[in-house]
Amino acid sequence: MLTVIAVTGATGRLGGRVAKRLAAAGLPQRLLVRDPARAPQLKGTTVSPAAFTDREAVCAALDGVDIVLMVSASEAPDRVDQHRAFVDAAAAAGVAHLVYVSFFHAARDATFTLARDHWATEQHVRASGM
Repeated sequence: MLTVIAVTGATGRLGGRVAKRLAAAGLPQRLLVRDPARAPQLKGTTVSPAAFTDREAVCAALDGVDIVLMVSASEAPDRVDQHRAFVDAAAAAGVAHLVYVSFFHAARDATFTLARDHWATEQHVRASGM
């Protein structure tokens, strides 16, 4: 049985590029997107509408998924909460491995907000066991 990979952020640059590469390699994947109309149409791909904070939708979208590539949410005051909600839903869905796209020099005491947000998300992913 083939490993099923889920990709978030597939309507963006990084997630979209990863999705194209996975499709070219013939790997089955599920694209988790907020707006299915914007999702790339790729061979071997299914599209699931799921915002990071919609636990029910995320759990349903990740049912049967082995690996998730999680691209960071857009900058927002609640970005860390969005990330934590997604990680918790992925764990509840039984995802074995979550690969998170972080930030160089992410740290609790970083000057740059983005680096602090990524550090907090990294810690939550580590604590999840994925």
